[in-house]
Amino acid sequence: MRLQSNYLVPVFFGLWSCVAVIAIWQFQVRESDASAALTAAIVLLTSLVFSKTVLGLSLDTAPMLYLALSGLFHLGVVVPWALGIYDISHTPGFSPHGLSRALALITYSIVVYQVGLFVALGGGKYQWNVAPEGGQKLENSGIFAAGSLLFLAGAGMFVIGLIQLESISYGRLTYSETFRLRAESDPRFFGTGVTVAFIGLCLTAAGAPRRLMRVTYLYVGIWLSTLFYLGFRCPALTGALLVYIVALKKGIRFPKWGPWAAVGLLLVTVPIVRTVREEPLGLQSLGTSLREINLLDGPAEMGSAIRPLAETIDIIGPGTYRYGRTYLAAIRGIFPNLALRWEAPTESVDDLPPDHWITAIVDPWSYKNHEGIGFSGVAEPYMNFGIAGVVVFFFVLAVLLVRLDQVSIRTPYGLASWALVIGPLLWTTRNDFAEFFRPVVWGLLCLASIPAFSFGYNLIRRAARRDVTNAKARMRAVRRV
Repeated sequence: MRLQSNYLVPVFFGLWSCVAVIAIWQFQVRESDASAALTAAIVLLTSLVFSKTVLGLSLDTAPMLYLALSGLFHLGVVVPWALGIYDISHTPGFSPHGLSRALALITYSIVVYQVGLFVALGGGKYQWNVAPEGGQKLENSGIFAAGSLLFLAGAGMFVIGLIQLESISYGRLTYSETFRLRAESDPRFFGTGVTVAFIGLCLTAAGAPRRLMRVTYLYVGIWLSTLFYLGFRCPALTGALLVYIVALKKGIRFPKWGPWAAVGLLLVTVPIVRTVREEPLGLQSLGTSLREINLLDGPAEMGSAIRPLAETIDIIGPGTYRYGRTYLAAIRGIFPNLALRWEAPTESVDDLPPDHWITAIVDPWSYKNHEGIGFSGVAEPYMNFGIAGVVVFFFVLAVLLVRLDQVSIRTPYGLASWALVIGPLLWTTRNDFAEFFRPVVWGLLCLASIPAFSFGYNLIRRAARRDVTNAKARMRAVRRV
């Protein structure tokens, strides 16, 4: 159905355009930070409704996932504060002042992203291009087996990396202590284990036949509970979200109350984990944590990406843009460090990845203690090319995400590729592209190697069958003689 054939389209498009114009005008007259936060929230909600109602994008599509998570990670704390329903003393390090330029940039990114979605769909509603008639179903036992092996290998590497931490007693190990020990010792098994396990989850979910999806859910349960217990929530939640979305795209249906129950559970568990993870593992108290939490602590902590964005805007300006150097550094990070003796990198501050750079600049104590404040998916294109970089980045990203959804989710290999790209991309909403290229490249290489291994395995199996057949024939010939 073409958009022009629906008489409601001009109404929706006119309303969205008015909201966008008013928002841009309001930032030009420099309203208060609270007004700017509410303006950004209205633009985000309008874009989500417009994309869902007019463009036909469901919440399980890549464009909508990115838009929703980017809005949550940038506005999760400032909007409840602007509404007067959240006490920001629960979020250390967040200052609700001097945010107008950051909020303006967030709003511009949403507006440009929405224009990109409209252009990408060419005036028509989004349609999922399913596999042609008689084509493959979205399941492949080879991909499932490879994913299972990778997940188990990644989980094993993660455990080995955890054991290698030089801690006196694991009963006294906290999240910050784990983070510090990981940074000071050889962290390769620890970090690589998380990456490999995530690749395994994506492949397992994409290739699993319906009867074996329960195995994937078991993997997710083990991984989610383990990482949550240790305090590493982002990789756990991203993996679980990807498996859920992949299952939906395979036609698996969950109870309608399931997502709402999951959201309610996260509103409770995320702030609990934030409190509990800084207590020694053997002394963690659930009762104390429940008394200390606020249900908005979870969204508020997720929304802390606005701080590195605001700090970056204050530091970076014309003449200090990086002109793509952060992306080139992220690409160089694809290659693993295979040195027999690991040594921590000794880069200058300006050569650090953006998340480490901003921490070293604005919070040196946290940087020296191997902690961080994260980064922002809006801040990195600004850091490289200014406002023009943000405009181009979000327009191109919207177009590419629509195209990716339209062409890739037609075979198990396409679905696996989709998950391997979208998962790390979602991480970048709260981080930088150093977290994107390595898992994507190595994940796609693992996926591409599966047909070669399957071909070799089939050759060996056929050769073994042929040998068995020949041996039986010789035995029958001997008996006849």
